[in-house]
Amino acid sequence: MAKLLIIEDDGDLQQVLSVVFNRQGYELHYAFNGKEGYDKMLSVQPDIVLLDLMLPVLNGVEVLKLAITNTTLKDIPIIVMTAHGDKADMLEHSIKAQGVRAYLKKPFEIAEIRSLVRRLLTQYPRNPVTASQVAKGEVRLDIKFRTVWVSDRMVATVSPMKARVLELLLSAKGPVKREKLLQAVWSDSRSVHALEKLIQRLREDLGAEERRLQTTSEGYELIG
Repeated sequence: MAKLLIIEDDGDLQQVLSVVFNRQGYELHYAFNGKEGYDKMLSVQPDIVLLDLMLPVLNGVEVLKLAITNTTLKDIPIIVMTAHGDKADMLEHSIKAQGVRAYLKKPFEIAEIRSLVRRLLTQYPRNPVTASQVAKGEVRLDIKFRTVWVSDRMVATVSPMKARVLELLLSAKGPVKREKLLQAVWSDSRSVHALEKLIQRLREDLGAEERRLQTTSEGYELIG
C-alpha cells in the first residue's frame, strides 16, 4: 500500500482528496502547514507527496528546498498544487528545477490527479533510506540520524553520547541503572557527574516532554 502525504491548508480540498485516495486504497497522511508537512515527510517517509505552495509557517517552496537537500527525502516524487495564475509558466519552470515531478494548477480534475499519482508511483518507485529506530510509547529515536521524535514530531537532534543513553532508556522495559549507562557510554563507573549533566541536557532537548525522563532510586527511566 503506497503512502500518500497531502500537505494542504484548505480543509475542504483535504477532505475531497482524502475521500478520493482512500477509495483507491492508499495509506493517507495529512499536514496543514509547511512545517508540519516537512516533519511528516521525515517521520512517515511517504511514497508520494501532494504539496500546496501557499502554506502557513513554511510555504511550499521552502518545503521543497528542505526536502531536496535531505538524503532521505530527495527521491520522493512531489506533485505541486497551486492557484497561482500570474506568470504560471515561469513559476512551473522554477519549481520543477527544485525536483518537483509534476505541477497542477487549481482547480484541477480529480481524474487528472488520480491518474498522475498512479503514473508517478510507477515511474519513480522509492528506495528509501531505512534507519534503525527504537521507540517506547510516543518517544522514538532514529539511531542513524540521531533525531528524537515525540508523537511523530521531531523535537531534537542529539549528540552520539546522548543518542546512546537514550537508546538504552528506550530499549528498556523499566528503569536503567546508572552503572549500566556509565559502562555503556564512558566504560567506567566514575563519571556520575557527566551522566547527570547528560541526562539534564536530554531533558532540555525534550523540552515540554522532559517529564518523560524520570530519576529513580538506582538510575533513570524514560516513560513513553
